[in-house]
Amino acid sequence: MASTLRVSFLAASLALPLSAAHSVPAQNGTYVATAYSVTGITASGEWTHRHAVAADPDILPIGSRIKIKRAGRYSGEYVVADTGAKIVGRKLDIYMPSTKECMKFGSRPVRVFVIQLGDGTRATTKQADQVVKQDVQKDVSKGVAGNAATEVDTESKTAPATKTEPAPASPPPN
Repeated sequence: MASTLRVSFLAASLALPLSAAHSVPAQNGTYVATAYSVTGITASGEWTHRHAVAADPDILPIGSRIKIKRAGRYSGEYVVADTGAKIVGRKLDIYMPSTKECMKFGSRPVRVFVIQLGDGTRATTKQADQVVKQDVQKDVSKGVAGNAATEVDTESKTAPATKTEPAPASPPPN
């Protein structure tokens, strides 16, 4: 009986680390990040803006909230709002408002930690985007960078703004 208890205890204690390992999303880890500055509507239906990234939807579904580390001035919280033909596997494309910033960023390995996986819908992306903006605004108000807000946010003292859809053009006067 005692040997059965010891074997059961041993099996249970060995199972704990294995089950704990399963709680870490497989999506966490190292990715190759690049940057893009093309402004427009993303695959999620949202406008491009700071704190938006493109990712492979088979790995990071649209609407996912992620934290990017080791991205220098751009380390912070992001929402997966876009996809791209060249964004396959463990690659990310971070939106930046200027081509000069993108060129300076180049291509580099970054660490990604999933905060919440999206479900690929526009509604989830919109909700995730609002949460990211709130988190960034909190960090900016505290002067904190690298958690949700990037150094770029704290330097400019503003949270990312979402571009609204342009108003339809007025017909020319007759």
